[in-house]
Amino acid sequence: MSPELPRLLDYALALAREAGTHTARHFGKPIEVETKSDLSPVTVADRETEELCRRRIAGDWPDHGILGEEFGTVPDRGSGFQWVIDPIDGTKSFISGLPLYTVLLALLKDGKPILGIIHQPILDETVWAGVGLGAYYNGSPTWLRQQADLSKAWLMCTDPTHLLHEYPSAGLELFNSESIIRSWGDGYCYLLVASGRADIMNDPRMNLWDLACLKPIIEEAGGIFSDLEGNPGLGSSCLVANPSLHPTVLRLFRK
Repeated sequence: MSPELPRLLDYALALAREAGTHTARHFGKPIEVETKSDLSPVTVADRETEELCRRRIAGDWPDHGILGEEFGTVPDRGSGFQWVIDPIDGTKSFISGLPLYTVLLALLKDGKPILGIIHQPILDETVWAGVGLGAYYNGSPTWLRQQADLSKAWLMCTDPTHLLHEYPSAGLELFNSESIIRSWGDGYCYLLVASGRADIMNDPRMNLWDLACLKPIIEEAGGIFSDLEGNPGLGSSCLVANPSLHPTVLRLFRK
């Protein structure tokens, strides 16, 4: 564990909460929605919140790099640190008035995530972790639920149509195996898994700003993080579950 990590984690928590407060000023109010080149929605709240985070980091950690969903990459100045920002993960929930969007914040050291935060400001829920420091939900240690039976597991997903489009056979088999399936969650579903209130979350399409915070959180909470091919690094998809369920689910995608 880096001796700087506790201080960096405290800083990141304060920044994520400040960012969440800013998003909340726009939540539930009429807001103009634009469509980006990848056909995903974006609002002034997304952009303002990322700009806020970038200003804070540039002022407080000038040798750190930054990657954000809305404004791209600023390289580090030899420090090896890179902050990864998703100012509003779940913009569709945000613009629909559903309090399931989250602020995602991560810090990488030499390309590897060393801390992660998922913050939901409307419900005042936060899960965070630092490598070697454990995982916490609203200030208390947290672990994944140890459900071993797939037929009794609770599956979360962002949009089931994405999974069925990318993995029609595995997706259908997985959905038919579960006792409860819920969607609309984005980062909030990973918060539910990390805080022991759901068992499995997967996404077939993800970017670094979606993924970076998840690996330290899930692993410090006793779970397994991988892509849908089973690779443990930061890829373009994601599967998280406890050590009993993860290999069972992964086998469906490897058939």
